[in-house]
Amino acid sequence: MSIITTILSRVRAFFYQSQEFTLWLPGLVVLAVLGYVLLGAVVRVGPDALAWLAELPALCAYAAAWLAFSWAIKAVYMHDIPRVLERDLQEQVLAGDAHARWLLVKDRLETFAALLLSLAFFWPAR
Repeated sequence: MSIITTILSRVRAFFYQSQEFTLWLPGLVVLAVLGYVLLGAVVRVGPDALAWLAELPALCAYAAAWLAFSWAIKAVYMHDIPRVLERDLQEQVLAGDAHARWLLVKDRLETFAALLLSLAFFWPAR
């Protein structure tokens, strides 16, 4: 394999593994700005609308950091369920296993708790 092919495959793997931050976040920021501009023209907005629009990409990046931080808390401190086991538990729930359902509910409650804990750190100070 040539070195260019190796580099291209690594770049492609990077963008595939981090597509939430490299593809979807900028795309959602563009959609939010377009929606604000198009729908903002429908109603009258105050003088701070342009300042808020300029601040929107930073707020989106802040929200992405909040979600990443809560995922890290969950993965490190709360014994996150691996994907394979989670799929197996989903199949058991669909088969009618109540214990697997409560284990998944507990996992979702831990995820919500991690979001709340990290929100205390990432709450924008105004």
